[in-house]
Amino acid sequence: MSGMRVDAESAQKISAFYRGVDLLSTALAMLPLKLYRRLPDDAGAETAKANPLYDILHRKPNGWQDSFTWRRMKMRHLIHHGNAYDLIRSGRRGFVDQLWPLHPTLVTPTQLTDGRITYAVRDPKSGLSRTYTQDDVFHLRGASDDGVTGKSVLAYARESLGTALATESYAAKVFSRGTLNGGVIETPGLLDNEASKRMAASFVTATGNWHLPKVLEQGAKWTESKMTPEDAQMLLSRKFSIDDIARWLGVPPHMVGSLDRSTNNNIEHQGQEFVTYSLGPWLSLWEAAINDQLLLVPETYYAEFQRDALVRGDLATRWQAHQIAVSTGTYTRNEVRRMENKNALPGLDTPLDPAHLTGKPPQSGPRPASAEPDDEDASSRQAKAIVVSAASRLLRKEIAALSKAAERYASDSEGWAVAVTEFYSKHVALVVETLQVSAEDAGIYCADQARQAIDGVAGMEAWAVPAYAEAIAGWALGQEAA
Repeated sequence: MSGMRVDAESAQKISAFYRGVDLLSTALAMLPLKLYRRLPDDAGAETAKANPLYDILHRKPNGWQDSFTWRRMKMRHLIHHGNAYDLIRSGRRGFVDQLWPLHPTLVTPTQLTDGRITYAVRDPKSGLSRTYTQDDVFHLRGASDDGVTGKSVLAYARESLGTALATESYAAKVFSRGTLNGGVIETPGLLDNEASKRMAASFVTATGNWHLPKVLEQGAKWTESKMTPEDAQMLLSRKFSIDDIARWLGVPPHMVGSLDRSTNNNIEHQGQEFVTYSLGPWLSLWEAAINDQLLLVPETYYAEFQRDALVRGDLATRWQAHQIAVSTGTYTRNEVRRMENKNALPGLDTPLDPAHLTGKPPQSGPRPASAEPDDEDASSRQAKAIVVSAASRLLRKEIAALSKAAERYASDSEGWAVAVTEFYSKHVALVVETLQVSAEDAGIYCADQARQAIDGVAGMEAWAVPAYAEAIAGWALGQEAA
């Protein structure tokens, strides 16, 4: 037991916890929250701006808060208290005209014998309580053992946070001495009381003046002590606390300041995992609660966050991904336009047939290399051998990367398609460098390879056949000559 009192206020004095909570709450508040209407015959969905709830969720939930401020506050309540409540007030916008925030410490939910839930809401000024039914309260519930009251992350992590607070308190005391190490004063003889007091007084300095020189008398010598094992362990404990808090909140350690295991290559991947695994469950919790408690016709309408707003990536990578997705028929051109907040255009709602690609390597299986002219000189054969070797290296890299992804997405065809598309969108630059072709031709190559991989892993077996690398080399040399 740390002996430290841990509540929502004191926990925020730990920088890693404050950062993690702020990261989750702000990221969720940043995402557009929209209301959609399902179209007949499974034709998709459209934004339901005419529904009054659209304005409440997307712009103004009550008279004094915007949607961003309201959602960030709700998320903080969820993490700190396990529950977030709003009183549903009817008005000009319908039965849900305002979502009036209630602090979780003022609300006590109770389940009746028929399964319904009532909420006793205490007035902080008078201390009197008023009971509301579940139809009057919008309740966001965290992880729960009884299905009635959510349990907060703070409640489960209290002991770990107490240890972190105790460590911070100890560190503050250590560093407040002005230096991490102490020491002793050695004298050749015995000092009288007056000399001892003068020498001790010279070491007592005001805060911030610890670095000033000290006066030693009668041949005295100062011996600095080394850092104690306890002090060294304190520094390690502070580092462990950051990683431990990241685990409790479910956020990547680098996002709360622990960069030991992060590189320039994997931080981007960790950012994508944050949206999927750290923020994703909270988003689903919100969507399910809104659809269940605030919508009169959930069969027709539904609320959804636009998750792509946090994973757009840099402009070049995003457009390369769009090019491959459209070329392989994964997305239509209008779907890509909507992703980029552009209006749809007539005639762009039909997926492209990959057969429209021209001048690309074989679509499936090896293709015999064309017969070489008898008069081909040695330098030409040598040049082709170099390109064949480069193509082989390129294919080995693709096979290795996609084989690893295939294991991860063995039962998730949509995830597999996304992983393949993302890989080849970033692979274009390496194709340009390795095969010495233009970026446009490299994009065509990557689009065809991605299509083959998405169609089935079995087709990738042909990539390891030498004739396939020879065919790619012949194509590359042809593009270079053109």
